[in-house]
Amino acid sequence: MNVAEYIVKYVEYREIEHAYVIVGGAALWICKALGQSKKLKFTFVNHEQAAVMGADGYARISGKAGVAFVTNGPALTNTVTGMAQAYVDSSPVVLFTGDSNSRHVRFEGENGLRQYGTQDVKTHRIMEPVTKKVYTLEDPAKTAEVLAEAFYLAESGRPGPVCVHVPIDIQSAECPCAFPPAWTPPAEPEIPAETVADVLRQLKAAKRPLILAGQGVRLAGMVETFRRLLPMIDVPVVNARMGIDTIQTDNPYYAGRCGNHGFRSAHFALQTCDTLLILGSRLAPNTTGYNVPDFAKQAKKILVECDPAELKQYGVKIDENIQGDLRDFLGKAESLLAAEKTLRGSHPRWVSVCQDWLRRYPVVQDKYLRGEIINSYWLVDTVTKLAGEEDIAIADTGSSCSIVAQAWRVREKQRVLISGGLSAMGYWATSLGLAEANRGKGQVLCFVGDGALQMNIQEFATLAAYQIPVKIFLVTNDGYQFVRMSQGGYNIHPPFGTDASDGVPIPNMEKVTKAYGLNYLRCEKPAEMEARVREALAAQGPTVCEVFVSKDLEVEPRLKSVARPDGTFGMPSYENLYPNLPEDVLKAEMAKAFADGD
Repeated sequence: MNVAEYIVKYVEYREIEHAYVIVGGAALWICKALGQSKKLKFTFVNHEQAAVMGADGYARISGKAGVAFVTNGPALTNTVTGMAQAYVDSSPVVLFTGDSNSRHVRFEGENGLRQYGTQDVKTHRIMEPVTKKVYTLEDPAKTAEVLAEAFYLAESGRPGPVCVHVPIDIQSAECPCAFPPAWTPPAEPEIPAETVADVLRQLKAAKRPLILAGQGVRLAGMVETFRRLLPMIDVPVVNARMGIDTIQTDNPYYAGRCGNHGFRSAHFALQTCDTLLILGSRLAPNTTGYNVPDFAKQAKKILVECDPAELKQYGVKIDENIQGDLRDFLGKAESLLAAEKTLRGSHPRWVSVCQDWLRRYPVVQDKYLRGEIINSYWLVDTVTKLAGEEDIAIADTGSSCSIVAQAWRVREKQRVLISGGLSAMGYWATSLGLAEANRGKGQVLCFVGDGALQMNIQEFATLAAYQIPVKIFLVTNDGYQFVRMSQGGYNIHPPFGTDASDGVPIPNMEKVTKAYGLNYLRCEKPAEMEARVREALAAQGPTVCEVFVSKDLEVEPRLKSVARPDGTFGMPSYENLYPNLPEDVLKAEMAKAFADGD
């Protein structure tokens, strides 16, 4: 085998069934090897960003690394947004890129040239900030070692993307490596069982214990274990936005979602709990609010996190840091609780208080479900009621993201994905990989605004060519509604650069959709919305259901900063989301947590 053939055979060996590709001159031998594969299937996308996003989506559902192949230069630079997205949201993507002759690459680097080889760019300097590691494969004898380490690194610990850069002369060189690679991964550190037992004892002894569950629970593959633990410890759960699907909405321990666009119930619980166990959440400002020291300030906080860098929190005092994999922590917790019944907890009154808050302060309010103009909450509420048991909901950034993250009601086998860290417009292209990995199970239901859709509009051609059965709910609100809302919140009048009437180029999406060969449905009136949603869900093949919604909708509830006349900002208290509750009502609600006199 040459090196290119070895790379393709190794991807097959890892039982990865699908890859995302754009061919190019500096990847000729890799492309030849891909074309000879009898096992891999390919999606040829129309932009390299979408190749990485497709691989990202495939990884999040399949549980395996997602793989993309592109060439060098502008192809590599086009991947940066997708790689940054995978990096901040911990998705295992392996990107293979071609390059010009290795002698040229070496000469360029050794002499500090701006460029020497054809289409060369400084790959390492571009990719290092958005990857776990960048490899340049310069020695065919190192092929097996590089591949084994790259895939291990992408999938292990806190997952993330890696980039493997393969010059064209190396691609065609004979590979002397044995197959499969004889490579042993490093030993993973373990969390002592006594440390886990001590955490369980603290939860049991607490009067108002709470768990904040982030995406790390899902990344560790421990969602089912986590859900089984809850009745044993009798502790309510709030979710960070990236951890939305760690717990079903109808789970008796579910207490809502927290953050800048959170639930009142979750914020009440966080601001009154006495012990907070944080599992796999990096406590980003979207979770803690921007007045960071105010976050759960009264509680003892225990953080379990595999990434040592995330143990250094900004503004949040962590009382006990436990570095380790949640697979290890939760696995040991389940074993200990099964063996030692004395570690189990009982907090029925506290759980009941959290459930009462959740019931009395719903996100989707009655006022959202009526009127002559469709409200985005109304749309999401309708889709979530009609969605299938194994469907995947994905939301592009902006108001669609915030509203789906608030309003989607998670069932046992459903998944919910958002662009959590990067908040990338065009994230909807991740649907390509989600749909491929979820074939034969449920549908992919994608929410995207009319502004964000344009960022990867070329992938409509990919949906049509491969008949990828994504159902796109196009939220048409005349541009960038979320930015419009933010500008209004800070007294920027009139809004700038947010509307079609202000010059933002929003095309006629009915014509565009039909030109690409996709199904198109149109919904302008509330009375026809449920019927249109049902039509979209029942349609064969990729479908766009354009829903015309209120242009001036505000995302509520939310933490809303107040602009002062001097240009500074006032930060709200974490427990009092906008629209702010009267002070006496807020005090009464918080007092319910302390009804036992504590």
